[in-house]
Amino acid sequence: MIEAALVRLVDDVGVLAEEDVVRAFSILKATDLPDYLRLRHAAKKANRDCSVTVLDKLVRDELPGSDDDVSALDELVALARAQCQLHHDADRNAVAVIPMPTRREVWRVYSSGFEEWLRAAYWRAKEMGVPETTMKSALATLAAAGINDGDEIEVHVRAARCDDGYLIDLADEQWQAIHVTSQGWRMVNESPVYFTRTPSMRPLPMPVADGDVGLLWQHTNIPAHSRVMVLAWLLDCFRPNTAFPVLELVGEQGSAKSTTQSVLRSLVDPNKVMLRGRPKTVEDVFVAAANNWLVSYENLSGLTPEQQDAFCTLATGGGFASRQLYTNGEEHVMETKRPVVLNGIAVVATRPDLIDRVIHVDLPTIPADARRDDADTHAGWERDQPKVFAGLLDLFSAALAILPTVKLTQKQRMADYERLGEAVARALGFAPGEFQQQYAELVRAGIDRALESNAVAQALDKYLAERVLPINWQGTAGQLYDLLNTHSIPDRSSWPRSPKGLSDQLRRIAPAYRAKGIDITHLGHSREGARWRIAQTRSQTNPATPPGIEGGTRYGAHRE
Repeated sequence: MIEAALVRLVDDVGVLAEEDVVRAFSILKATDLPDYLRLRHAAKKANRDCSVTVLDKLVRDELPGSDDDVSALDELVALARAQCQLHHDADRNAVAVIPMPTRREVWRVYSSGFEEWLRAAYWRAKEMGVPETTMKSALATLAAAGINDGDEIEVHVRAARCDDGYLIDLADEQWQAIHVTSQGWRMVNESPVYFTRTPSMRPLPMPVADGDVGLLWQHTNIPAHSRVMVLAWLLDCFRPNTAFPVLELVGEQGSAKSTTQSVLRSLVDPNKVMLRGRPKTVEDVFVAAANNWLVSYENLSGLTPEQQDAFCTLATGGGFASRQLYTNGEEHVMETKRPVVLNGIAVVATRPDLIDRVIHVDLPTIPADARRDDADTHAGWERDQPKVFAGLLDLFSAALAILPTVKLTQKQRMADYERLGEAVARALGFAPGEFQQQYAELVRAGIDRALESNAVAQALDKYLAERVLPINWQGTAGQLYDLLNTHSIPDRSSWPRSPKGLSDQLRRIAPAYRAKGIDITHLGHSREGARWRIAQTRSQTNPATPPGIEGGTRYGAHRE
């Protein structure tokens, strides 16, 4: 009856007052409240001139004893609509913007933050609590209003790009932000973009006037030659418009990996849980990314190929999809791009595609007589953190001023990070090109690590070592499989079981060998099988001398 009434409602606003229609809505409300809300909203959508308020009154009159519950629901919805603005994002998730005398809060309607605000507002107005069922109905109604009646807005977490620079959400009680440009940085009481928060987010330190980013090295165990790269990574975490490299901290027990990682995260995205254990599934990685700006895992002994692929996706942007409910065929899609930091005793990034995105830092072991108590460590960092954060903002502004003048003739895969790093190095006082040399050496070292862990690469290296230069081999995958299969390697557990498997491995390691001056090219298929060519393209260059020991005296000391 209701569905038929909705059809007639398009041309007749009096349909909702008909006795049979009111009785049908009353029965539906008493037996199935979610469907009642959906059809009530469908009525408003069918004809915006109709009055669902009149329908609500008629339904109340039809249902004896329901006046109190309905009144509470109506009052709750009316209170929220009077005190906040309802909108939705590009994914049609409802968002509430709440103007206040001293700040502006932004919450997703289906969030604990908005629910707590709504309960508090109702208590201040009525000095009454809200039953759980009434709150759920109110949130559903407000979400529908935001999705269907509100404007589409863009919502950000922690960092956002603006016309002349970047905005960083402090996540403090006053909802302040920091605006960083090439001319400097300043505090903003009301951000020009909409920042929202998750329950686990914690505030960044309040920056002070006399910033000194050089104090950071007193609280971390980053070696001198890697400090510029870590500073560039920290600043790149505030640039959501570019790809994020993955920071990998590796060291023995007693190298302060977890302490260093916690300190670095506290300058980007402080959280209730600063470090997390190994994710069990790929979905765990994307759930963590949806609820954190910076994804942080510690004490990793290894990652599955699927998890490494997930971190590659987070670095450059992508998503994860799964079935939303077992009762329907809809997908739940999580799309995001996040900075990532990992630590472990052994190298955890072993696949070439992830290694291309990794900033690898080896942490030295701390001697026993140089260790500090946890209490002293935390107290010292609490004291220096505002100065370090202010110094980081100073450096960010200086790097943004230099960035337009940085031109790279040769670029690595993470070219945006490389360009920013060159600007950071120049702002610190290093000569032009020094950072690029260091980063190129880091990429070459990563290539070597990738090939060291690959069984096909180990056998291919042994085969190439026996060949007379210049190397120029052509043949089928089957012929190459037979040639490489004769070479002994320590671990054959990942050895391909067929020439087709070998071809798949060759495609994966080809970029790494190309960087080493050896071209592995697929020439197509013939009647004998897939044809490949392995040829030497150039001689390897000598490793560059990394910066970090000399120079770099601006914005604090960055030397040993």
